[in-house]
Amino acid sequence: MLSRLHWDVVDIPAKTDFLKEGDRPNRCCLLIDGLIIRSNFTQGGERQIQSVHIPGDMPDLQSLHLKQMDHYIGTVSPCRVAFISHDAILRTLERSKDLTARFWRETLIDAALYRAIIVRNARLGSTERLAHFICEMWCRFDAVGLTDASGFPFAMTQEMVGQVLGLSIVSVNRSMQLLRAEGLVVWDRGRIDILDWDRLAGLGQFDPTFLHLDD
Repeated sequence: MLSRLHWDVVDIPAKTDFLKEGDRPNRCCLLIDGLIIRSNFTQGGERQIQSVHIPGDMPDLQSLHLKQMDHYIGTVSPCRVAFISHDAILRTLERSKDLTARFWRETLIDAALYRAIIVRNARLGSTERLAHFICEMWCRFDAVGLTDASGFPFAMTQEMVGQVLGLSIVSVNRSMQLLRAEGLVVWDRGRIDILDWDRLAGLGQFDPTFLHLDD
């Protein structure tokens, strides 16, 4: 149903915040290609990345009902993004209970992701956090067909991953070296390869239930 509506497809350069705190958007976006992050900044300018979005995600659905942005949405890599007006979505939702339920389900999964993030960043050590995050990314990329036999493309820098996990770049680098030394992961040239899923998931206490991929 949504595919029959008018979408504006735009190419956005890497490292561009195209929605900012305080904005009042009149459209939502669908990520077609690339990697997008949702984040906030401290008064000192330090970024906390709250979520990472992959192709197929609509990271700003909340703007349908929360009219003023309370965070930033920006690109990590060059992205292709399709925009659709709020009015078009709302008219379609009025005619489709099924689509309304699907959008509501997406917001519930978004909340589940945040619950997992709180536990991961508050209760796990630095290496365990990184292991958990890599497992999450693998599962999500795999669900949309963006993995191969052992890995997936991953455009985020170690600094950005630190902003996801609440860690310094030094801690991320040290944790990655430990994972590599244990024969669990190789992260090189914009790609992550998982060498031993069971041990990596065990280390990160990773349970994919919160992603609800099998529902």
